[in-house]
Amino acid sequence: MKQFIEVRGARQNNLQNIDVNIPRDKLTVITGVSGSGKSSLAFEVIYGEGQRRFLESLSTFAKSRMNQLKKPDVDFVFGLSPVIAIEQRKGIVNPRSTVGTMTDIYDFLRLLFASASDAGCPFCDHKVPARTPGQMIDRIQQLPMGTELEVLAPIYKIYGENFETTFDEIRSKGFRNVIIDGSRFSLGDPIALDEEIEHQIEVVIDKVVVQPNVFKALTKTIENSLKLVGEGFIRFEITGVPEGKQVNADDFYRGFACPEHHLTLGELQPNYFSFNDPDSACRTCGGIGTFMRAEARFLVKNADKSINKGALDPKMLGTNNTTWNWAMLNSLAKHYGFSLDTPLKELPDWAHSLIFYGSRGEKFPFTPGDEISKTQARHIGKPMSYGGLVHMINWWYNLYLKRKAASPAEEEFYKRVMIEHTCPDCEGRKLKPQRFHVKVGGADIHELCQMSLQELHSFLAGLRFKEETAVIGRQITAEIQSRLVLLLDIGLDYLSLGRRSDSISGGEAQRIRLSTQISSGLMGMLYVLDEPSIGLHARDSMRIIDTLKKLRDIGNTIIVVEHDIDTICSADHIIEVGPGPGRRGGRIIAEGKVEQLRAEPNSITGAFLTGTRKIEVPAQRRQPQGMKLTIRGARANNLRNISVDIPLGVMVCITGVSGSGKSTLINEVMCKQLYATFHDARIVPGEHDALEGHEQLSGIITIDQSPIGRSSRSNPATYVGFFDRVREMYAEAASAEGSPLTKHDFSFNQKNGGRCEHCQGEGTVTTQLQFMPDVEAVCPVCKGARFNESVLDMSIEDAVAFFDDQPYIARKLAVLNDLGLGYLQIGQSSATLSGGEAQRIKLATELSKVKRGSHNLYVLDEPTTGLHLRDIQRLIDCLNQLVDAGHTVVIIEHHLDMIKIADHIIDMGPDGGHKGGTVVASGTPEEVAASTDSLTGRYLREMLAPQHTYAR
Repeated sequence: MKQFIEVRGARQNNLQNIDVNIPRDKLTVITGVSGSGKSSLAFEVIYGEGQRRFLESLSTFAKSRMNQLKKPDVDFVFGLSPVIAIEQRKGIVNPRSTVGTMTDIYDFLRLLFASASDAGCPFCDHKVPARTPGQMIDRIQQLPMGTELEVLAPIYKIYGENFETTFDEIRSKGFRNVIIDGSRFSLGDPIALDEEIEHQIEVVIDKVVVQPNVFKALTKTIENSLKLVGEGFIRFEITGVPEGKQVNADDFYRGFACPEHHLTLGELQPNYFSFNDPDSACRTCGGIGTFMRAEARFLVKNADKSINKGALDPKMLGTNNTTWNWAMLNSLAKHYGFSLDTPLKELPDWAHSLIFYGSRGEKFPFTPGDEISKTQARHIGKPMSYGGLVHMINWWYNLYLKRKAASPAEEEFYKRVMIEHTCPDCEGRKLKPQRFHVKVGGADIHELCQMSLQELHSFLAGLRFKEETAVIGRQITAEIQSRLVLLLDIGLDYLSLGRRSDSISGGEAQRIRLSTQISSGLMGMLYVLDEPSIGLHARDSMRIIDTLKKLRDIGNTIIVVEHDIDTICSADHIIEVGPGPGRRGGRIIAEGKVEQLRAEPNSITGAFLTGTRKIEVPAQRRQPQGMKLTIRGARANNLRNISVDIPLGVMVCITGVSGSGKSTLINEVMCKQLYATFHDARIVPGEHDALEGHEQLSGIITIDQSPIGRSSRSNPATYVGFFDRVREMYAEAASAEGSPLTKHDFSFNQKNGGRCEHCQGEGTVTTQLQFMPDVEAVCPVCKGARFNESVLDMSIEDAVAFFDDQPYIARKLAVLNDLGLGYLQIGQSSATLSGGEAQRIKLATELSKVKRGSHNLYVLDEPTTGLHLRDIQRLIDCLNQLVDAGHTVVIIEHHLDMIKIADHIIDMGPDGGHKGGTVVASGTPEEVAASTDSLTGRYLREMLAPQHTYAR
């Protein structure tokens, strides 16, 4: 077997025809400055070629049903194994995906609840055994022949609907009789019920007499009824006993049904607990856990006006005062004694409550105004209740969801007046309420999903099962425990299985996928990872390294693209690509172990390892001038009702172990509250009492790692904002030569303008082949220029010199270059940019338009992602420019080099999850380093030492 993966003649992107050997069954780290070609080598050449060869090995039939991959620009790669890439991009936008579904642990939990649980009666929680239809028939057969039985099933009102809607659904399933609070009704007759009272409703499924020939038909009836009604619960009520026979009802129900309500539960299946199954998911939110609800404040158009003069959104009441809603409000006002001619803001609170939230079941006479329709005339004087405008919109929205079609104006209206809330029906639990009467160890499935992984591990370890379910219960919990241990080992103990996948970071998602690969137990594989240390506190960095070594030790080859010094020093083999970014990179400048990198004079990483280069601690830190932003009573997620002061006019780092509450405090509470204040009142911040001091700010700007622009045509030139000036230059030049061209003729986004219509401004043409990969070729018409000029093919670094006589363009290009992005082409498609590159382009945009006199708050979440130590220094210099211009920069960060240069630190902790959520230390880096309670301070102490080096 080959000892190396041999790459020969790699020319992908900026790789300069390199040859490299990567040892098999070892941990190899590929490092280098940003843009040097690390990802091109690891992902596009090695992973891309491995994946392409696997797909080529499939049958022609299989190839026709999947996209084939383009061959990377490389002569050959020898010694490849089946390859798996575990990247740090999030890429998960499905709101149904959770940590539990990502790891498959939720599937095992569902199996555990279906196999080894205890069920309770939905009305009294008395234990109810689960029985198959066959077992139910066996029990009925014990009754004397001739015994009369009625088969019933409980029915539950649909949330937000009236009882008539529930009855219509029962009718549609073929049932005709119901028992309500002990009284029998026919669904063919009108049934008047008080909508404000909860009624106990049961459907009459069948009436049977115990005879030898009825059991086959009864089995079918039971099977169908368990699927159609009752949510798995069914009741057999003895209604008649043959003459001369005696039946002890208590003996019949003992051990078979609830002794009080006589309910029996059907056989449980795993999909009974699946929020992705329509039969089990909450009826209101469809298993997502959140639901759009109308907000009264968004229905008000102008509170200075009266309702009759247009205070409310016209969509609510119509364009004239003859609509039903006008008539209801008029009746409401007459009965309760307020005027529709009074300005809305002057009406008392109780009147506002009546208008927006209704009479809450209280009835009043229908008394419309002078102009009425024929329908309204028939109802004059009739007692009516009113649900309110908010309830009415919610009802409209439910109908809109059922139709699954709406006009753009209707969709825009719902976006304008509704915001996302926790589902009012399931309260965020995603399942129908009957599912939570089934428990394991006294806890329902939602309660287990809300526990931290550490708590869940401890809970499962203490479970004791009944004798009849012990074997299966222990096997399932052992499988869950083994997967939980892997997640705990890589520092994710603070997560919960119910955490939505779109709310976790890219680093967390990558580590979750890594744990699932270890649990598979495969050997002989090739794993390619992208910065697995992202989002990890210094305390936890060794955990991920130990996990990678475990994967290596069972017989796999690990290739990691990484900047983290601990990971580099722990590698079996290191490859440094460089020496610079873009065209100045793409070469192998050092290979071997840590010692060889230190000894290599051309190695930039080696220079940091030997201490000849380092990020220096500032000689003097900025001092807060008294201005501050104060968050009071923050309680979102795991925050423990904390109050935090964030000094303004300085650089602030929010630190702490993963899961300690950093992102919740800054992104969910502070940023959302500021956005609601400055931009959009519909944004709902995390729970807190108050945010004070926002009046000292001009605005808030978050610089995240989401893609720039909305399409692949977006690029650094268009995003930063100087491409319009470039187009104007060419239009002016054309005009000087007597050409009628305008700036629109130099846009590759303008149809019938100056773009190449053959490729529609993309620069390439893709040809789809049936059994081969799609072929992407340079457009034969424009030769890849996308339009008549190829100025956008320049690198940012070259463009700085080219546009040196254009101050506006040169200033913006210089900022991009200063941030270490000189290697990018100014016309490079946004689809090819990493999250870190996108974040720095956004930062460059802000730096290029900084104005003195304003005071903005800039928020960055781990801006060091994807940056070499050399590039972190450039980032620090640019952030200092923002602060020196009078702004405040708040950074959520784990990287100690970024933390040590901050003016002020707020350290969250003391640990993750339920053990976090408090401020353990705050102050200058030196003050935090002196704190005995701060884990960050413990590692910061070493970084601040004068003799500190990166050597391990």
